Amino acid sequence: APPTYVQAPPTFVQAVSILPHSNLELEWSRKSAGCSKGQFTAHPSNCNQYLQCQWGAYQIYSCPPGLHWNAKNNICDWPSRSTCRVTSPSNPQGGSKPDNKPPSGSSKPVSLATTSTNRPEWEWKPDPTSTSNPQWEWKPETTPKPKPIPNKPSKPSGKHPLANGPFKVVCYFTNWAWYRTGPAKYLPEDIDTNLCTHVLYGFAVLDFENLIIKAHDSWADFDNKFYERVVAMKKKGVHVLLAIGGWNDSQGDKYSRLVNSAASRQRFIQHVVPFLLKYDFDGLDLDWEYPKCWQVNCDKGPASDKESFGLFVKELKTAFRSHDLLLSAAVSPSKAVIDEGYDVKTMAKYLDWISVMTYDYHGQWDKKTGHLAPMYYHPEDDFDYFNANYSINYWLGGGGPKHKLVMGMPLYGQSFTLAKREQHGLNAPAPGPGQAGESTRAAGFLAYYEICSRIKNGGWTVGQDEEQRMGPYAYNGDQWISFDDKDTIRRKSEWIREMGIGGGMIWALDLDDFRNTCGGGKHPLLTIIAKTLAKPGQGGMATPTPAITTTTTTPEPSEQTPLESSGAATTPIHPATPPDVAEPEKPTQPTSTTTEETEEVEGTTEDELEEETTTTSTTTSTTTKRPRPAKPGKPSKPKPKPKPKPTSTTTQKPKPEMEDHFKVVCYFTNWAWYRQGEGKYLPSDIDPELCTHIIYGFAVLDSDHLTIKPHDTWADFDNKFYEKVIAVKKKKSNIKVLIAIGGWNDSAGDKYSRLVNSAAARQRFVQHVLEFIQEHGFDGLDLDWEYPKCWQVNCQQGPDSDKESFAAFVRELHEAFQPHGLLLSAAVSPSRTVITAGYDVKALSKYLDWISVMAYDYHGQWDKVTGHVAPMYAHPDDDDVTFNTNFTMHYWMRQGADRRKLIVGMPMYGQSFSLASTEDNGLNAPTYGGGEAGEQTRARGFLAYYEICQRTLKQGWEVVRDEEGRIGPYARLRDQWVSFDDQAMIAYKSNYVKRNDFGGAMIWALDLDDFRNLCGCEEYPLLKTINRVLRNYPGVQPECRLSPAQDGDNAESAVTEFPERNNEVEGASEMSNEEDPECVNGVMAHPGDCNKYYSCWNNGQSQSRTQLNCPQGLHFDSVRNICEWPDKAVCWNSAKSRLQHQEDEQTSLAFQGTGPASYFVGKFPWSSLQQGIPVWFARI
Repeated sequence: APPTYVQAPPTFVQAVSILPHSNLELEWSRKSAGCSKGQFTAHPSNCNQYLQCQWGAYQIYSCPPGLHWNAKNNICDWPSRSTCRVTSPSNPQGGSKPDNKPPSGSSKPVSLATTSTNRPEWEWKPDPTSTSNPQWEWKPETTPKPKPIPNKPSKPSGKHPLANGPFKVVCYFTNWAWYRTGPAKYLPEDIDTNLCTHVLYGFAVLDFENLIIKAHDSWADFDNKFYERVVAMKKKGVHVLLAIGGWNDSQGDKYSRLVNSAASRQRFIQHVVPFLLKYDFDGLDLDWEYPKCWQVNCDKGPASDKESFGLFVKELKTAFRSHDLLLSAAVSPSKAVIDEGYDVKTMAKYLDWISVMTYDYHGQWDKKTGHLAPMYYHPEDDFDYFNANYSINYWLGGGGPKHKLVMGMPLYGQSFTLAKREQHGLNAPAPGPGQAGESTRAAGFLAYYEICSRIKNGGWTVGQDEEQRMGPYAYNGDQWISFDDKDTIRRKSEWIREMGIGGGMIWALDLDDFRNTCGGGKHPLLTIIAKTLAKPGQGGMATPTPAITTTTTTPEPSEQTPLESSGAATTPIHPATPPDVAEPEKPTQPTSTTTEETEEVEGTTEDELEEETTTTSTTTSTTTKRPRPAKPGKPSKPKPKPKPKPTSTTTQKPKPEMEDHFKVVCYFTNWAWYRQGEGKYLPSDIDPELCTHIIYGFAVLDSDHLTIKPHDTWADFDNKFYEKVIAVKKKKSNIKVLIAIGGWNDSAGDKYSRLVNSAAARQRFVQHVLEFIQEHGFDGLDLDWEYPKCWQVNCQQGPDSDKESFAAFVRELHEAFQPHGLLLSAAVSPSRTVITAGYDVKALSKYLDWISVMAYDYHGQWDKVTGHVAPMYAHPDDDDVTFNTNFTMHYWMRQGADRRKLIVGMPMYGQSFSLASTEDNGLNAPTYGGGEAGEQTRARGFLAYYEICQRTLKQGWEVVRDEEGRIGPYARLRDQWVSFDDQAMIAYKSNYVKRNDFGGAMIWALDLDDFRNLCGCEEYPLLKTINRVLRNYPGVQPECRLSPAQDGDNAESAVTEFPERNNEVEGASEMSNEEDPECVNGVMAHPGDCNKYYSCWNNGQSQSRTQLNCPQGLHFDSVRNICEWPDKAVCWNSAKSRLQHQEDEQTSLAFQGTGPASYFVGKFPWSSLQQGIPVWFARI
């Protein structure tokens, strides 16, 4: 639909008086006596303009570009609907200036109201009797007939050095850098076209009222012909697109109004096509920051932005195809924004490429230092997804094709002002932005040429991450800057090649050292990108050389600047020692660089892009290595220390205490003391060495007053259980004791919903609970409402408001607790349905100290078929593939939970069933109810671990294990069936916690483990297993059995994690000693068969290994320790890789796979190989 501003001119167009001088305006006024205020009439010679009577005289107004005046309806309208037949002038600004020259002759005046089909030339003469003004006449300005708008843009001509390669190099040109003075001024002629395949002109903007494209700066774009001068680069083989949007233009709601209106989208498209063709751009680049998350506030925009932006992209591309116009977009690297704002599959289908802005992860807004564009996750990061590796893989995982994804690289740095000069590392307090650069003049921001100049001439010190997970940073006094140097840009470019994605994008051309200020050649960073991506082929891994560990570099006088020598050009891109943290769920392609260094010269040519000149970079450095926690389950043995480099001095920090890294949260129940005999559990039975936090369960919610109250005053007060449990802190000072409120039974009904949905009730509860906690000496509160919106797992019972109100409740508790140093946690559901309906995950993650995910009770007697209480991974026979621990934990993270706040719940009990048929006794077997109650727990469908192990050891119950370790074991006898986690599965889950760097483990509950050693293993065998893995609990793992020993049994077979099968065990004997690594707890790859793997158990004295097979057609993925499709699996195959032990007991390993990580060469100690490279363990 056309604009609807009838009877009013567009407010964004300023009127231009017909007459240039005030005295002439007076005369014009006299002769316009018949002109009524507000009266419209068509312009006699320009369809794009019209006249309106104002202040007794006609004024000229211009329609928006691309529209004509419709004299019938008195509106600016589409040309096809206008009755105007006069050709518009070619003035790019859309308006014509009047001819101010006196007339050469006289002619008869013509009234403006006169209409003519042919609209003849007309003239107006003043009253000849007037003496106040000279005699003159006005004639319309004659303009050359404009060229017709072509149907397609001109094709780039000329041979381009990158034209035949698979990679794009997308370069943003900014039309404001020319306003800088001196050497920083950047003009279109400064563009080196050999370095870019596509130049994006930034920016055009969106007209606020009419929602159509318009020039951002007509002085640059038109008057100084920047459009024309940049588009001229097409003659050198470069594609030139026009970008619309940018950070500033994305303010407000105008882009949202555009995409959410079908009529506005149509109007935009009908206008933008001729706009692009008129100025000969090859296409349009969309840079709205961002759909739904307007300028990174995902609460601002409507949810409809996501779908509507997808429709906008689709409709644009549909219109562009017939004109051969390209369509691209610059998009966010943030997982949250991607989830909220982008229909990835639609964008991938209709966009020609997607530039992921993998920078600005950190900046002055963080109030602490951080790298603007990290490549990989760093252990000190607040969020695991704030790095380029994660972002690109997340886009890939969402459906973005590799060849369409282009990775952004910054040619600038984010700067900070330090709070304390002596604190100048990562995450150092920084209350404000860094000082503005002398050329860029923006606080918190420096161009690369400003950075390298400071390092070369200003005495700045350069710091490097020793494992090269990010680029360098530099500091001087209280000033701090993070940036990507030449080595970092080279590694990222190599990573692009190895991943096989679409190419690289830079922001921006004017920020590189384009004038060779620092002696590294013109456009040094962009040159590296272009040369790296111009190499023939798709890339290939070179053998890495030993890393030069460099943390800080102090400049010394040298021909080579400290900036260029500070990096370790010989270091592999992926850390030589894999960090004990999780990486993104999608496999990535680690890459390495060689000692190649490109000689930089002024300017570049096509031939130069194909040359590689090798030099060697050296540096004098001081290095302090960050300590690493020991791997779980690995017997300690001395290792020779690596010899230091001649130019480096390395100091090892003390090893951290593992007790402080992972939480072990233990629930104490105040009803277990009512059990008789060996099942009775008292506060005195708590072993404080096995828990970092004890949760006293439960207090309850008073239904009338909605305040906290004791659950059992006989236990809590009369028998002083509150006092006795809190007294455990005297045995171990750093243990914390919290009181839990809620639980399954207390969550029945609406009382928790009434509490959270009433602001007054919440305030009353907060005031009361604060007094309650302090009175009884607890360290905090644990919330166990099961569950918001989904009351006791029925999501039809609760109101939708529960979700938001529970988050508000958590926030208000947190704010009240903070001044008193009290902790706040919650036990939450593992169900995707409940998580989505009941939890504002981001709010909970922000305000809770930790989140205990109850990753159990996925199956039970309510299912009417057998199932495992706490599956680790999905099973092929599952009805719901989301019902497993792995999916649950990753779903919580996907919704915005901080992994370090997520605690994995583990059951110390089993869910039991009574079988409908004793012959059908596997998984999903029909049942008629819960299993028989245990002697101590006395609850049908439920058995404590100590009741289960006594049944398997003494009563003849058969133990069955899943061959692939996807679930823990189950045991059966006649019509009784129980599923549970044994010591092996608990050890595996604990290692899973450690590999993924979750916050720790939680158990339900202390009284359900074999705390009295009734089964002959040890007291608390399951809980101690958790502590041995996560906290280096002292002592040797005992040989625990679940089945009676038979004649001929030995210690190895007794502790096997999974049952042996003869044909599999025979396969294990084929391994030679050279290929037979030390067996540790968990799973490891088979060295000779991609379909096989081993389950291992090692207690320090003996070991056992069971060979297992993946399902037919799958390969064992040695990186993620799962069975996977062959094209996604990384297989360690002895036929393709050889293990060569080095003097430092590291192993040089090359393994061949057919998936995304198609070929990798790295160096890892055997402990890393056995544990599996710590990546995000995803089976979803």
